[in-house]
Amino acid sequence: MKVISVVGPKKSGKTSLVEAMVRSLEGRGRVGTVKSMPDHEIEDRGDTRRHFDAGAEVVLGVGKDGVTLSVSRGGSLDSALKALEGSGVDYAVVEGFKSSDLPKIVLGGIDVPNSIRMVDGGPPFDERLIEELVELLMTLPDYRSPEVG
Repeated sequence: MKVISVVGPKKSGKTSLVEAMVRSLEGRGRVGTVKSMPDHEIEDRGDTRRHFDAGAEVVLGVGKDGVTLSVSRGGSLDSALKALEGSGVDYAVVEGFKSSDLPKIVLGGIDVPNSIRMVDGGPPFDERLIEELVELLMTLPDYRSPEVG
């Protein structure tokens, strides 16, 4: 599975860039995404909170369109990527996780480790840029999860 992360400050166009890359990758294999949501809290009175309070480690939600949302207690980027890999995904586009070791496309000129491409400006993104970024992803080595001590 090929993995790349899109990082940048708030409102820099990360989600728009991820969406464009996913659309471009769609015909080339199975695509999954992971989104960093550090400020997202489980509702105090919602069903997800009730499931966690009952002791569930992972809560999956399935919508009418078959869309699944997974929320894990103490989840990590690595566990999310392992889950994607286990589901047969060929490409994973990650939004966020600035301090991870993943190769990164960087918006907004921030300084992060493993930056492999800086993108100037924000949405809308030119189709040639999207194609260039997808080709860059395809040249990356397959993701290997960190070895556990």
